[in-house]
Amino acid sequence: MANMEMIKNAVAAAAKQFGAEEYELTVTDRENTGVEALKKEITSVSYSRSGSMVVRCVVGGKSGYAISELVTPEAAAQIVETACDNAGIVDDADQVGLFPGSEHYEVSRDTAVDLPDTEELKERALKLQELAYAADHKIIDGTQSFVSGMNIRQDVMNSAGLELHYETGLVYQGLMAAVKDGEEAADEFALTDITKKTVEETVDKAVTGALSKLGADTVPSGRYNIIMDSPTVCSLLQTYAGVFSARSAYLKTTLLAGKEGETVASENVTLIDDPFHPEKFGHCPFDGEGVAVYTKNVIENGVLKTLLYNRTYAKLLGKETTGNAADAKSIEPKGLYFAPGALSNEELLKRLGDGLYLTSLQGLHAGANVQSGDFSLQADGFLVQGGVKTAPIKNFTVADNFFRLLKKIDAVSSEVKFGVGSDYGSPEILFTNMAVSGK
Repeated sequence: MANMEMIKNAVAAAAKQFGAEEYELTVTDRENTGVEALKKEITSVSYSRSGSMVVRCVVGGKSGYAISELVTPEAAAQIVETACDNAGIVDDADQVGLFPGSEHYEVSRDTAVDLPDTEELKERALKLQELAYAADHKIIDGTQSFVSGMNIRQDVMNSAGLELHYETGLVYQGLMAAVKDGEEAADEFALTDITKKTVEETVDKAVTGALSKLGADTVPSGRYNIIMDSPTVCSLLQTYAGVFSARSAYLKTTLLAGKEGETVASENVTLIDDPFHPEKFGHCPFDGEGVAVYTKNVIENGVLKTLLYNRTYAKLLGKETTGNAADAKSIEPKGLYFAPGALSNEELLKRLGDGLYLTSLQGLHAGANVQSGDFSLQADGFLVQGGVKTAPIKNFTVADNFFRLLKKIDAVSSEVKFGVGSDYGSPEILFTNMAVSGK
């Protein structure tokens, strides 16, 4: 990466040269390393360092943007010229101007991490392989492992005096355990943060999960009460996160448009956006526009308290920004999760009694309509009888609507889990009266 001071100086000089009244610069640097292993051998080793610069220039009261994946002073000067040219072809005046900074920013404890060297990565990936094959005789070739690390650094500055820096990093390991018994095969994927789970724990999670799927059958079609485990709820929440965006409300592409202050979910539901939840990855104290982020209830006891806003859509809709800008044009959650309830996971199963316990939903990108909320997805999991998980089940379809599903939440467990490297979390959740198509 080039020296940030040199890049900032290049942007300032070019902005003056090409007639920009104001300018803004965001620089992102990503460092990635990793290895993969298959059949007890290393199959790939990788390292990359990449970056991007986004420049916004205001010329004649209009904003123009430009981006470069080359992070150098020379590239900075070039994209400032392009941004100024782009401002000249914009029809609308700039809506919000530059942001001078918030009064207070939380202090993040995140830092970039020392990424393991290649030999250390190889050793850990092969250890995952070795322990997986030793765990059970049903483990077969096709069992894959990997270990990866990443660092992310971001700088945001503008001519209004804003100057912010943030960095974070993570090293994680994964195992796809493949098993076979006779003609039947199954697999399970485990992904863990190496600072929270050992190699042994990661292997046990993947192998146990794969073995538990053997002997699975489908279920009779009908309507069922269903528990979804934390990762399954997280995948569904991530798919439908855009329905909480003020941009979607402005464009009328979410059924939540105009419903702030109204009941949109069961009274058991509180949905929180918390940028500083201790279990999520990354605790950046500012959003893509440099606004200080903060914790807020999106849904509180079933009532939609707020959508997620950046500065542009806050102004268009007569609201205040919630610090959820990905950039000046788009909006994203910063740590979206369903608040925990009072029941343990075991107590939630007892409350279910008889029903289904889902551990995965497939086809979310193809089988989920984000605008209408409708989805029809293939699922796997377990039959639940008398509050106990029994036989594994597969090859059945669950169909419903995300907006209706929020009102079908009967109970929530007490343990919130975030995916590794993810901004989405959830406890286990009990939904009532869901349509299932099986046999």
